[in-house]
Amino acid sequence: MTPMSGSAAALLAHVVASFEVGAPALDALARAFSAEIGRGLAGESGSLKMLRTFTRQPTGAERGRVVVVDWGGTNARAGLVELGGGAARIVTEEKLAFPEALKRGAPEPVFDLIAGTVARVAQAQGVSAAPLAFVYSYPARLERIDRAVALASTKGWRLEGLVGRDVAALLTEALGRARLPGIRVTAIANDTIAVLILESYRQVSSRQGDGRPDTGRPATARTGESGLADIGLILGTGTNQAADLGPAGIRNLESGNFDGVGGVETPYDAALDRELEEPRPGAQRFEKMVSGHYLGEIVRRALVDLGQRTDAFQWEAAPVIATAFALDSAYLSRIAADGSPELTDVDALLRSLHIAATREERRGLRALTEAVARRAARLVAASLLGTLRHLDPELARPRRV
Repeated sequence: MTPMSGSAAALLAHVVASFEVGAPALDALARAFSAEIGRGLAGESGSLKMLRTFTRQPTGAERGRVVVVDWGGTNARAGLVELGGGAARIVTEEKLAFPEALKRGAPEPVFDLIAGTVARVAQAQGVSAAPLAFVYSYPARLERIDRAVALASTKGWRLEGLVGRDVAALLTEALGRARLPGIRVTAIANDTIAVLILESYRQVSSRQGDGRPDTGRPATARTGESGLADIGLILGTGTNQAADLGPAGIRNLESGNFDGVGGVETPYDAALDRELEEPRPGAQRFEKMVSGHYLGEIVRRALVDLGQRTDAFQWEAAPVIATAFALDSAYLSRIAADGSPELTDVDALLRSLHIAATREERRGLRALTEAVARRAARLVAASLLGTLRHLDPELARPRRV
């Protein structure tokens, strides 16, 4: 295999550099994010929806057994959780994966699949009646603690006729078809709310374990000094934030939709956004640049471009390069983890994907994947800074995420 030409190396360096984001740009993004929070809370049109959640911080007095359904971007799980004095113990759970065909059809078969999993968990534990907490990790407008109207399909889903329908009611109907009338949806929230509340619940438990009495949520909780969580963050297939905004309550930001990214996007990001049908162009701009569903695709697009413009990375015959979204983001972690001089594990990975690469190409691939992942991490950090600045403009108080 011949070494990479000077022109190819120069273009690779240029592409890698395009994903570098400096401190001024990150600070501008954080300030724009904070401003969007203010606009959303004021009821103005913006990219952060600042949705009400009808939830509150826990007191530590919550006890009992609860059926939980957690529907994430790739997988779902149903389980039985026991609450007691700030401790949350998973009694049992069962995971399930969604066939790709279900992601493009009517919503009812998806909810039937979830309800069937609930039925197996409930029967195994002898549970005939229990409240059910539904963790629904997609955009939705909550109208009550037990009613959430779907707003959009994200994370690779495109269910027909879901938008505008109450997903809690759809699950309740599916539970009825599964002959589980005693298990009812009593609360629904997204995953960011769930992790925020869980962390606060654990902190309440820790505080009680120190011998301090639990008096509910103290008046100073919004300052962060209580130890309760201020922000919930999800960064996986998709991304989102929730935040306890004091008098405004706990809000679902739908931060994946933040659109103040024009100053840090590359041509690959712009093309990805423009060419996707769902989420539509202009939607979920932030998520398309930082989350697991998209990072591998960004790298793939950059490799296709490099292969077309240079004598390196002539990998277009490999399905993983020729096919949109075939380069799984999990590959990026494996590439970044290889610290060997010859990048032997990267070589093994590429060969398993029917790609023969020179050492220079392997090093270039690692530099590219690291740059894409590093940019994602920095953008997420900037969004967190934006939320923290809204909570505490001087960043003077301790906070918990």
